[in-house]
Amino acid sequence: MKHSIALLALMCAGTFSALAQDSSAEERKKLIGTWRGGMENERQPSMELVITATKITGKNLRTGQSLGEGTFHLSPSKKTIDARGTDNPVRGKTFLGIYSLEGDTLKWCSNNGSGPGRPTELANKAGDAFLIVLQRVK
Repeated sequence: MKHSIALLALMCAGTFSALAQDSSAEERKKLIGTWRGGMENERQPSMELVITATKITGKNLRTGQSLGEGTFHLSPSKKTIDARGTDNPVRGKTFLGIYSLEGDTLKWCSNNGSGPGRPTELANKAGDAFLIVLQRVK
């Protein structure tokens, strides 16, 4: 009986894990593409992000300079996105964030890569969190 319950629990956990992975893969597909925008109140796009299934690459549209490159992890149920820099100028930094995706608008709020933790709302908080608003490039 104990083994049956343990086996059932493992099967359920595996099913939920597979569903979570499927959900994450589906959400990841929705993010794939080129996005332009910037800080919440900017009139002209200042950055471009190219999101693939495995990485994010950023460019400053005003200077042409790289904003870096990194990998990312999504949790669609929690609406969290965590990016880890793999190329300068963000190499080694982890940006804990939250996001919303509505149609072709992506809002992403992140800490600054060195703390103080994950933002709790989609809002700029000086020194703690920054919000970027991006539009999908078609």
